[in-house]
Amino acid sequence: MDNSSADIIKGCIEKDTKCQEQLYRQLYPEMMKVCLRYTNNTDDAAVLYNEAMYKVFHKIAQYKFQGSFNGWVKRIVINTCIDHCRKNSSFKQQQWLEEEKAAHIAVPPAAYSNLDAKDILLLVQELPKNTGIVFNLYVIDGYKHAEIAEVLGITEGTCKWHLNEARRLLKQKLDTLLNKKLYTNAS
Repeated sequence: MDNSSADIIKGCIEKDTKCQEQLYRQLYPEMMKVCLRYTNNTDDAAVLYNEAMYKVFHKIAQYKFQGSFNGWVKRIVINTCIDHCRKNSSFKQQQWLEEEKAAHIAVPPAAYSNLDAKDILLLVQELPKNTGIVFNLYVIDGYKHAEIAEVLGITEGTCKWHLNEARRLLKQKLDTLLNKKLYTNAS
């Protein structure tokens, strides 16, 4: 951490509004990406970011200047997103019906390299809400099944089911997307 960052954090501890605004703007691009993974639109993501930053400003005196400050903030942002998802989702066991598999041509493995991060983010956002939450926590944020089960109030088995379902659905969606791109390019 450089001196200017440490000065901004110290200013935020002292409740200096200029330092708070500077920190808010500085963290916005990286932390909004985190929020967008847990919501389907930028408006909801902005609400989560604002809520998380409110918590950061109220807890900033607890930061001990050890380890990554951005990591400390990211943990608060993720926990805010989890709290939001927990309030707005039901992880109760439900009977799941297997979707009919659409017939499609086999996608050559090289076609996957033509996807960009924006395509993949959109596909993840299309996942069913609970499945997307588990996928984000496990694959992107690095939580373990036991941790996810604890924070979401579900069993590890349910957590693993959601992860496998996310992988299955993403594979299906990727194949469909790539088939469309291959078909469009072939025309």
